[in-house]
Amino acid sequence: MLKRKALRKIIISLSCLFILGILYLFPDKKVELNSNIIHTSETNIVYLMDQNNYISRVSTVLTSEDLKDKIKEIISILTIDSNKYIREGFNKVIPKNTKLLSLTIEDKLVKLNFSKEILNVSIDNEEKMIEAIVYSITSLDNIDYVSIFVEGNILNKLPNSNRRLNTILDRTIGINKEFNINTIDNTTKTTVYYNAKYKDYYYYVPVTKITNDEISKIEIIIKELSSSKMLSTNLISYLNSNTELLSYNETDKTLLLNFNEGILNDITTNNILEEVTYSINLSISDNYDVNEVLYYVNDNIVSTFSIK
Repeated sequence: MLKRKALRKIIISLSCLFILGILYLFPDKKVELNSNIIHTSETNIVYLMDQNNYISRVSTVLTSEDLKDKIKEIISILTIDSNKYIREGFNKVIPKNTKLLSLTIEDKLVKLNFSKEILNVSIDNEEKMIEAIVYSITSLDNIDYVSIFVEGNILNKLPNSNRRLNTILDRTIGINKEFNINTIDNTTKTTVYYNAKYKDYYYYVPVTKITNDEISKIEIIIKELSSSKMLSTNLISYLNSNTELLSYNETDKTLLLNFNEGILNDITTNNILEEVTYSINLSISDNYDVNEVLYYVNDNIVSTFSIK
C-alpha cells in the first residue's frame, strides 16, 4: 500500500514538472498582450469639429499613461493628416505638418510650443483651433490652463485676424460663441451643452452665450435648454419646455436646484432623463466651481451627482 502511494506521488510530481516545462517553453503571449492593452488604454475627451462646424465634445481612447504623453497624443489626434484615428463625422483642426516641438507642465498650466506650420490655419478656423486645443487639454485631470508658443515665441494674437489672445488660456475663452448683446458693457459668458447626433453616435456641443442678461448663469442654462427655439436644428435639448427652475442655492461646493415637475420624464417615479442631467451637469461644470449637484422637484430631492 505504501509503495503504491509513493509511486502515485512520484507520477503526480512528474506530471506537474512536465506541465510547467511546457508552459515555460511555450508561454501564453496573448494573455500578456491583452493585459498590456487593459492597463494602457484610457477613455478621454477631445474636442473636434463636427459636420456642422461646431467644436464638439467627443470620446476617444488614449493609449498613454504619462501626462506629457497624453498631451502629445491629444495634439496628434487634433492634427490634420496625423496617423491618429478619429470618429467618422468629425474633423481635425490643427494644420497638417504641425509639430509639437516641446511642452512643459507647471502646476496646472501646460505650455505648448508648436512649429510655425500651426500659423497656416484658415481665418475661419483659427479661433476654433484655439478652442479645441484649450478644451481638449483642460479635459485632463489637474490641468486648467494652456499657453501656446510658436517656435519659442508666445502666441498673443490670432494668426489671420490679429485679434488679441491671452497668453494664459482657460475655458473662459468660450467655445462656439454666440453673441446676443446690445452693449459691450456688463456682458455675461455662459457655456451651455447641447445634445447632437451623427448617425448612431450621440455627443455634446458646448455653445458659449455672450449676453447682457442680468439673470444668473444657472438660470441662463435652464432657459436655453428648455427653450422651444434651438440655436440650430442640428442641436438638441431633451429638457421639457415646461421646466421651471423654482429656486437654487450654491453652498460648500454644492449647487442645489429646485425644479417644478416639468423636468421629470416620469412623474410617477421621479425620473429625470440622463440626457437632461448630463447636459445640465456639463454646463454647470464649465460655469461653476462646485463638486456636486442636487436635483429637487418641488422641494423633494430626486437625484445627486458628482461632477468633478
